[in-house]
Amino acid sequence: MDKDKNQNEMRKEIGIEEKLTVGQSLFYGVQSVISLNLFLGAIIIAGILQMDVIGTAILITLSFLASGISTLIQAGLFMKYPIVQGVSFVTIGALCAVAFTHDLATAFGSLILGAVILIALGQFKLFGYIMKVIPPIVAGLVIMLIAVNVGYIAIDGLITAPGNVGGNFMLAAIAFVLILVFKTIGNTRWRIATICGRGGVLFAIIIAVVIAALTGQADFSIVAQASWVSAPPFFHFGFPKFDLASSLVFIVVYIITMIETIGGWFAISHTAKVPITKKDIDKGIVGEGISCVIAAFVGSAPVTSYATNAGVISITKVYSRWAAVGAGVIIVVLSFIPKLMYLIASIPVPILLGVLIALCASMFGSGLRSIHRYPITERNFLIITVPIFLTLLANMLPMSIIGAMPMLLSYFFSSSICIGAVSAIILNLVLPKAPEDRALEANESGHLE
Repeated sequence: MDKDKNQNEMRKEIGIEEKLTVGQSLFYGVQSVISLNLFLGAIIIAGILQMDVIGTAILITLSFLASGISTLIQAGLFMKYPIVQGVSFVTIGALCAVAFTHDLATAFGSLILGAVILIALGQFKLFGYIMKVIPPIVAGLVIMLIAVNVGYIAIDGLITAPGNVGGNFMLAAIAFVLILVFKTIGNTRWRIATICGRGGVLFAIIIAVVIAALTGQADFSIVAQASWVSAPPFFHFGFPKFDLASSLVFIVVYIITMIETIGGWFAISHTAKVPITKKDIDKGIVGEGISCVIAAFVGSAPVTSYATNAGVISITKVYSRWAAVGAGVIIVVLSFIPKLMYLIASIPVPILLGVLIALCASMFGSGLRSIHRYPITERNFLIITVPIFLTLLANMLPMSIIGAMPMLLSYFFSSSICIGAVSAIILNLVLPKAPEDRALEANESGHLE
């Protein structure tokens, strides 16, 4: 009976190297594109910099183009994992700070040096030295911190989003509950289980949008005004300009970003049940560096492996990297079709935030799964709990205090993920290890050949 159950579970999963038809790749790709809110990073940057509608639309278009190209690079050529690239939330604070001090062209240009350093670290296999202070318990914890932080942003967004707060939470709750329902059905033996499990996120969004439209909470009038086909406006914000001081800030930013990224790779590795090797990581680092160089020249914030994709594949059980390749193709195409991009952008924000909360919950579980093998010693208890607590406290720090700090410190304290990640690294270095911790880390290192 148990054997039949295990075989049934395996049939519900699509392996990381399993080939998909073009239709399947595009279907699962659409699901990722919609559920991951890839335009959210660009919208946040535009909001902070107080851009007009045209500037915001152009920034979204360019970030889509960078995300799509980078997804094809990572999923198809380098990391070869079900990775979808998107604007990293970790980089937004520093990028906006440089843009306020100089301009966006300087911010984009200053990204290049750090990206080149990433390429060198991966190419010459030097990142393994950094990995010594980022064991799986820290990498997995960073995924949990990202889930906590993004979840906090989502709740805050529901409060500040236009419209009635109660109505916002109701739409978000509908999307959240629908995802849980489809996920539950996906774990049954019903005939519709497979399609509900794999397409649940997309189905939940469609149903929630229909409900919003029927209740007058969705407005798609702007879609009619957008053109069907238009080339992305390259260098709209100016050709990238180099500034040494800003570049030094971004080198620090990239280090924190790679902790986020590697944590995402470990989460995907455990979720998809495939081992991750040092060779995979080195290739992935090179891919990340190339992606960030492309993003800088395209006119986008750095695009890195989207950690929330671990939440998507955890819910859908579609681990194939070809689904990510399909997503990459779709994202690139969308950057040339303003009307379809506006259609996605017109989905009521509360629905997208409800989906984001569900993905954060799943992502938190993915991070927890990657560290559950560590014994709950006093040391590991502190490494896990203190960073989570500091992440929550950093989110509550008044902006008036953060704004009064020097630029580097201001960025650092405005990023709760940085606070949590750095505290986790420091605790891992200074707290004495128990024998079982050393044995487990040695065992993990043995798998990273």
